Amino acid sequence: MVNKKINCFYSVIFFVLLNIVELGEAVAVDGRIVWDNKCEECHGDSTQFSKKYLWNLDGLLQGQHHVKDLERYLRQHYVPDYAFQSIQNLLLNSANSPLQFNSECSHCHGEVSGFVKESIWVRGNRITGLESGQDLREFLPGHETLQSGDVIFYLKLFARTAGKPFYIEEPLLEAITR
Repeated sequence: MVNKKINCFYSVIFFVLLNIVELGEAVAVDGRIVWDNKCEECHGDSTQFSKKYLWNLDGLLQGQHHVKDLERYLRQHYVPDYAFQSIQNLLLNSANSPLQFNSECSHCHGEVSGFVKESIWVRGNRITGLESGQDLREFLPGHETLQSGDVIFYLKLFARTAGKPFYIEEPLLEAITR
């Protein structure tokens, strides 16, 4: 009888502990803590990383690396399942977005996706106007009120919107680390 009570007691303890572990994983995880412990050593600050390499296109995270399937890449890149959504949200919230295009350019050019599809040609690291054939690196600095810092942003945005990688500052191997 005593053994039965002990076994029952251990079963209850095991069940309670199992539920506590499951509840602990279900609680929202702070993406910044996970980033600081698992990602920062190689990729630096999450905000700087996402502003430099990532894009928020219509609520979807896209990257300079693995443009077509960044979510799959992140899932295979040491991000634990319980922290995946919080890391993705952390990066998505500070990633570049076409909002700058919408506020500065859409009054003449419409939505960025339509503009890129109809007016821009992306070939490797060359981005040109479809009609003029002019390299946008040369054209954009004198267009409207764009500053030289805006040129890089727009070149990356156009490439990203076209679904192409674009490397302006660093080769790929350095781009994924500090």
